[in-house]
Amino acid sequence: MVKGSSVKKVVVKKHAKVAAKASPKKGATPDKKVEKMLEAGIDSKVEYAYENDSKDAGSKKKGKSEKIAIDKPKPKVVGEGHLVSVDYVGTLKSGEEFDNSKNHGPIQFIVGGGQVIPGFDKAVRAMKIGDKKKFTIPKAEAYGDVNPELVQLVPLDKIPEHIRSQLKVGGFLVMQSPVGQQVPVKVIKLDSTSVSLDMNHPLAGQDLTFNIKLVDINNAPEHGGCACGDDCSDGSCGDNCGHDHK
Repeated sequence: MVKGSSVKKVVVKKHAKVAAKASPKKGATPDKKVEKMLEAGIDSKVEYAYENDSKDAGSKKKGKSEKIAIDKPKPKVVGEGHLVSVDYVGTLKSGEEFDNSKNHGPIQFIVGGGQVIPGFDKAVRAMKIGDKKKFTIPKAEAYGDVNPELVQLVPLDKIPEHIRSQLKVGGFLVMQSPVGQQVPVKVIKLDSTSVSLDMNHPLAGQDLTFNIKLVDINNAPEHGGCACGDDCSDGSCGDNCGHDHK
């Protein structure tokens, strides 16, 4: 949550990749979740931004480096707790490609760390550097079913005035949760008094097929946290670290 009067503009791409899905806190109803996110956005002066394909959106801050544990031999086979780098192409049942690591480089994540969707985490286990694999992840191990309760009707007066003119059906907004997590929502209906926002993940309800290649295996970073090597709670490490910055 951004404090003071600073403005933070957040950007997401239309198709989120294999990062772990966000989960509401226990006991939080969907309508309360939307309300709290709107409050966080307004109170924190966080702009809602339409998604784009900005080339520098996934860039890392200069000077950051991964602190790999060097007292252990480099793993030969992927197992629990290893830091892996994976090239991938993701497609839907229709054959439509929804993402490709060529756009931003291999994804890095710690196996078993909850940083990617469960089906992707399971698929890389026991692989060796250079191995290739094609597999389909059922929706239950990806982003789950579409939840109708995550479609919320929000009064327009709850949306910052300078954003209302940008609203359009089919467009995406990005809201920031009270804990600082960036959440994309889709505008599915709009009239003179309210807007319907769909908080379901863009790939919810879909089985996902991946072609992957294991690029590298290492021991987990010494700090045991995000695969990017340093504190990246501000999201500055970009898409390729694989962490959802909860």
